[in-house]
Amino acid sequence: MVTQTRKLTEGAMMVALVGLMLFVNLQLGGMPEALMYWILTFPILIYTAKYGIRNGLIAAFSTTLLSFMISSPTTIFYLFSCNVCGLFYGEGIRKKWKNGVLYMGTAVFTFLSYLVTTFFLASLFGYDPKEDIEMISQLLSLFHIGQDLDLAKLTGMIILVSTILLSAMQALCIHLFAHVLLMRLHIETRKIKTIFEIHLPSYAGLLIFFIWVMYFMRNVIKLNQEVLGILVFLYGIAKVTAIFYGVISLCYALLLSKQKKFVFLVLLAAFVPYVQMAIGCIGVLDMFIDLKDIYLQIWKRGVIRGSSGEF
Repeated sequence: MVTQTRKLTEGAMMVALVGLMLFVNLQLGGMPEALMYWILTFPILIYTAKYGIRNGLIAAFSTTLLSFMISSPTTIFYLFSCNVCGLFYGEGIRKKWKNGVLYMGTAVFTFLSYLVTTFFLASLFGYDPKEDIEMISQLLSLFHIGQDLDLAKLTGMIILVSTILLSAMQALCIHLFAHVLLMRLHIETRKIKTIFEIHLPSYAGLLIFFIWVMYFMRNVIKLNQEVLGILVFLYGIAKVTAIFYGVISLCYALLLSKQKKFVFLVLLAAFVPYVQMAIGCIGVLDMFIDLKDIYLQIWKRGVIRGSSGEF
């Protein structure tokens, strides 16, 4: 009886907490909703992680009914998508799913939410995709980017990539904040890997290298407009991935050697046009031979055998 009473009490508290968030959002004219609506995920997420998906469904249904009373149609949709994400993540915590599964599932639900709001219900949410496409096309023309491409198609790809990146970043925020909250509430979670423990497989480096070669040979191969647009799109993704991975590798080496003061310079160098390609090459090389492991072995030898770090 005590357990059931506590379960009902905490469920009512979660519903009340969501109601308070919705009320504050209404009073502020929807500003919190526009900036960080994903916060609505956490009440249902925590409740589901603690009491299971059946009880989580009841709480989620209650918050949805409450939203019909004090929220706009856009807020109702955002709350629904957050509830779905919270139910998935909370049940995954109970079933001890891997962090990769939790993150990817959250990213997929977030991407579908962005997809609906950006393309299918754009007018309801105050978006005009045609205006965005026209604005990005003007910017690309201003900087003389993609002059030999169909700017409308290239702009559409840019919007799609932006949506994917936003989904990935929002899913990361949910994943990290959820981990912190669940630890504070003494709910068992899997340990999250640090950014330096992430290692992409060698075939990822091979794929990035192949995309780079195809991109630099695009004028020799004579590709049509559609294939060239896709190649430019893939080149952008490959370049960002390689540079990001190269920055991680260099920062790991600096931290091991206790040279933290140079980390900022590495981050700054990632935005310098020609230097960033060198950093990207380091990232691709790390995918092939795992430079971080080599750094670690050198550091261990230096600790055991003195400052010379003899081999």
